[in-house]
Amino acid sequence: MPPQTDTEALRNSLTREVTNDAYAISAQIFKGQEPDVARVSNEQVDDRYRQAFTTNDRSYLMQEASRDPVQFMASMQRLGVTMPPGQELSQEPKLPKDARTDVPLPKPPESATQATYQQFSQIPVLSTLPPPQPAPATVPMPAVPPATAPGPAPLAAPPVAIPPPAAPPY
Repeated sequence: MPPQTDTEALRNSLTREVTNDAYAISAQIFKGQEPDVARVSNEQVDDRYRQAFTTNDRSYLMQEASRDPVQFMASMQRLGVTMPPGQELSQEPKLPKDARTDVPLPKPPESATQATYQQFSQIPVLSTLPPPQPAPATVPMPAVPPATAPGPAPLAAPPVAIPPPAAPPY
């Protein structure tokens, strides 16, 4: 093994120190069961999802599906929930083993890179400046605003005949 540089030795020393102290620090920060964190059984989760299905609480179900997709799909399998025919989700094919996600990006073309100069005197000077453009002429505003067409009439519901209430039996 080649000798370590000062940077590598410092990095390894810090890593060892943090790793050794992590357990003690976490025990001081997370002291036992927190009041806002609870473990629930699969039956409790299934009951809550079943209740959400019966009350048609779609927002809760979508929120739960995005919060923990693995738990949600496992519960759906236990409950026997399936997609309606014709609306099944298509499974994306797996990438081939040769496909990599960390492919290096190609270098940009020379025309896309900005030229750099070592000294100020190397910067090319623009010998001719474009001629100044005349200021745009101002158009006077009319004194009277143009007349506008009246808008559409507001919609009103047609009158509905309401039968009189039935007389109470005596």
